[in-house]
Amino acid sequence: MVKLLTLIRRVYDSVALVPAGIALSFLVFAVVLIFLPYEAENLPHFLKNLMIQDRENIQFVLMFIIGGIFTLTIFSYTMVMNVMDRSINNFSPRLIPLILSEKHHQLTLGFNCGTIIYAMVLSIPAASEEISRRPPLGATIGIVFSIICILLFIYFIHSVSQSIHINYILKKSFTKSSKGIEGMHKRAEISESKGRPEDLNSWNVKKSDDCGYFQIPDLDALGKIAKKNKCHVWIEPQPGMFVLQEDVLLRTDGDIEKLWSNIRKQVNVSMRVPLEMHETEIKHLVEVAVKASSPAINDPGTALGAIDYLTQLFILRSRIPDHNCYSEDGEHYVYVKWLKTVDLVRYCYVEMWNYMKEDPILVKSLRKSLLRLHQEDIDITDLPFPIFEDVKD
Repeated sequence: MVKLLTLIRRVYDSVALVPAGIALSFLVFAVVLIFLPYEAENLPHFLKNLMIQDRENIQFVLMFIIGGIFTLTIFSYTMVMNVMDRSINNFSPRLIPLILSEKHHQLTLGFNCGTIIYAMVLSIPAASEEISRRPPLGATIGIVFSIICILLFIYFIHSVSQSIHINYILKKSFTKSSKGIEGMHKRAEISESKGRPEDLNSWNVKKSDDCGYFQIPDLDALGKIAKKNKCHVWIEPQPGMFVLQEDVLLRTDGDIEKLWSNIRKQVNVSMRVPLEMHETEIKHLVEVAVKASSPAINDPGTALGAIDYLTQLFILRSRIPDHNCYSEDGEHYVYVKWLKTVDLVRYCYVEMWNYMKEDPILVKSLRKSLLRLHQEDIDITDLPFPIFEDVKD
């Protein structure tokens, strides 16, 4: 059951889901159009002038559609590959999912593939001499689909040319991360902050059967399970951390074997990096800033932009109240470890400092950013480099 749920999540998050769905709908439409008992004489008068019924003409139109749209699809795919190659070389390979997740890219690819499939299916009755009846508007609809593909391709060129700009990439990553922080803030409003249970070591333990990244648990479902079974649940790994086989996954003071059949659906270890976590996007921005400051890239402007966006994200993150447990009834809790803002700031700025300490412009930007974070009551006094004193000066 867990493997099935993992497969469903993988399919749902796949960039091929939208194109495959659109292409399948074109296939169904073509099949329905072939078997639909609709004759040419029953069409409205203004549509009769658009009919193409000669078998050779239909074949020519369909072959032209297949060849032309296939060329557009290949060219679109090549442009996406060029964009990803540029992003990997200049920014970070971690940005690939961000680029591939663009819905308009998937829409264009799906519509192009769907048009090709539509033309290929209609070519079956067009190529057969034994079939006398053919869809009266089949070729005409194919031409309309081709025109739409061309319009989508024009928009695709615009979107791809925009997506290679680093300012667009940084803004998109910032927007995605800020939405994650907003969701976490809403969760914090209905959560609490409690200490470690004294008898935690005596609770029943469940270990991980697989290795991978620990995905964000479904706290609502776990809260209902804890309420129903009158028990507490302690989630050992932090969401987003890598879990090894036989690592402790969770603890509970209830019957672990009885609860596991329900709990296992809500805690998932997968090879997929949890991109929905705002910490992931923050790490991506740090990687962009670090790589832009390297001698090979030497793009301090990009590094400065990433630092500015990171400063705003940390300000938003610092306004989230501390919380580590959730409950449906106020008596039975689900404990989860969230990475503290101070620790996240320390990880990010130590890494950036190690790569940027020789650049006076970037050092000045880091100092300015740290001063702003200090004004938001983020404790940065124990950073392992002498920068805080310089900030005050």
